[in-house]
Amino acid sequence: MKILVWDIPTRLFHWLFAGAFAAAWLTSDSDSWLNVHVFAGYLMLGLLGFRLFWGFAGGRYARFASFRFSLKEGISYLMQVLAGTARRHIGHNPAGSWAVYLLLTLGLLAGLSGMITLGGQEGQGPLAPWVPYWAGDAFKEVHEALASAMLGVVVLHIAGVALESWRHRENLPRAMVTGLKEGAPDAATPSRRLFSALLLLVAVGAGAAGYFSSAPITGGEHDAGHKISRSIDPRETP
Repeated sequence: MKILVWDIPTRLFHWLFAGAFAAAWLTSDSDSWLNVHVFAGYLMLGLLGFRLFWGFAGGRYARFASFRFSLKEGISYLMQVLAGTARRHIGHNPAGSWAVYLLLTLGLLAGLSGMITLGGQEGQGPLAPWVPYWAGDAFKEVHEALASAMLGVVVLHIAGVALESWRHRENLPRAMVTGLKEGAPDAATPSRRLFSALLLLVAVGAGAAGYFSSAPITGGEHDAGHKISRSIDPRETP
């Protein structure tokens, strides 16, 4: 029978985070789309904050305790997949759980390095008063490397979802839309605290939009004069 596995907040987070990452990646090389890139980055950070909270307060399969697999278990599961003996999991499987942890970690680091880059190169954002231009310039490389690593994990995640959908004859992307999967009644996720979680998701989006609108980005890196002024450490001036 069909049972509820993925609660509404988990599904909303999943698709909003995927959309925010796609928007950030697609606008990463265009100065004219810097506003969208920065907004997507702030939205990702807000969503990550929510997911950390929901990992402890959410439904059965959203909680970190439900997919706390060791690296050894993750590798063992991948070997079972190759051998065709891996069993079906209602929630995250061991390999999928590591993809979740990697995406959360890389997303957080990419967002923070992006804020440093924005503060140093553009003189914008909450870190701007403390980040010199050279630091922003250096962290740009870190930011891009983290984003590329994140894209790699996303590609592997999508490949894993496609493989699991085929192996178990189960449409996993649709399950993340409807929240429903085949399972025993006692394996279902209770529908609880949804209203407060939805309010938190709305607050995250509103906060990102509010901060973004309060500090508009002019687009592109500094002009020559701004580069010079930001590249000089105030402590070095007489």
